[in-house]
Amino acid sequence: MVKVLIAEDNMSISIHLSNIINFTKSAQAISIINDETKVYEAIKLLEPEIVILDLKLQKGDGFEILRKIENDIAIKTRVVIYSEETNYMARVLEFKSVEKVFNKIESYEDVGLEIQKIAKNIANKELDKKIYEILFKMGFRAEHKGTQLIKECIEMSTKEKQENLKTIYEKLAEVEEKKSYTIKADIQVAVNKMWLYGNKEKIRKFLRLGEYEKPSPKCVVSMVRYYIEQ
Repeated sequence: MVKVLIAEDNMSISIHLSNIINFTKSAQAISIINDETKVYEAIKLLEPEIVILDLKLQKGDGFEILRKIENDIAIKTRVVIYSEETNYMARVLEFKSVEKVFNKIESYEDVGLEIQKIAKNIANKELDKKIYEILFKMGFRAEHKGTQLIKECIEMSTKEKQENLKTIYEKLAEVEEKKSYTIKADIQVAVNKMWLYGNKEKIRKFLRLGEYEKPSPKCVVSMVRYYIEQ
């Protein structure tokens, strides 16, 4: 669940934003801050993936917060501006952390849709990262084109709750504009190389293989999917 911090000094607006965020089911409003001096520390402490920021807050303005975010390499949060300060909107776009700018005349629903979109992108990147981490631990290598295809198979299987590898190959072949047997062959090559050069004892344990079993694309996809869903 993606965490969203709301930096807004109008409590009514904050509550509406919080409700629309929680309604998306892909994000959760974790805190509401109305004081500019407390926003940066809240970001450091709570580590939200998204901050909804008003440019005019009590005891300061949103630009100081944006500067602190940009200057702190440890902060990876994305910022959505929701403000009446239309005279400053062009300046806001100079900050790399800003994903979207909304005028307060725009609806809460529009903000909610943007939060949902950003949350989906974050989730996709996190899924990619998890899959690659597991594959590389097993001995797969990034330079093998089959490794990328395995990652896409696992991703597709996870998102679509699809277990049938043949169906996944066919869908992936459509996306890649290739033949399904080419996809299958490239993946098998990557699995063979992983098995040939990797630690067989470690791989057997990871994939839960018997003493005489060898890894197959099917067991790799199913087991990696199992691990990322835990």
